[in-house]
Amino acid sequence: MQNALRDYYRAFKQRAAWVRNDLLYVNELEKYEKRLIDEWDHAFGEMQDDLAEIKSLTEEEKAKAGRKLLSDIEKKDIRIRPKCEEAFVMRGSYHMLANKLKVGWHVDFFERLKGLLCT
Repeated sequence: MQNALRDYYRAFKQRAAWVRNDLLYVNELEKYEKRLIDEWDHAFGEMQDDLAEIKSLTEEEKAKAGRKLLSDIEKKDIRIRPKCEEAFVMRGSYHMLANKLKVGWHVDFFERLKGLLCT
């Protein structure tokens, strides 16, 4: 949890500096986030397929799969630009997307999101 908070904070600061200093192309952050979401979507789909094979899936197994998904995503190297080598930018950006409910780690993410939006 501590690492996630640190990555979020560092990515937030870095992205804010890029915006403040006008160092980004038009829609560059939005395009980057779309790439991150696309990569997450593939990994999330694989997790769903793997878990669909298990009968009577427990909440503990779902949580474990979600932690593995997060770990797998954090090991990827998806850069906003080729020379931006700071891994915290990607990891922190994923946490920002999770806060915006654009990505999630639990297999029931979409059902839980619908529940939140419908109440």
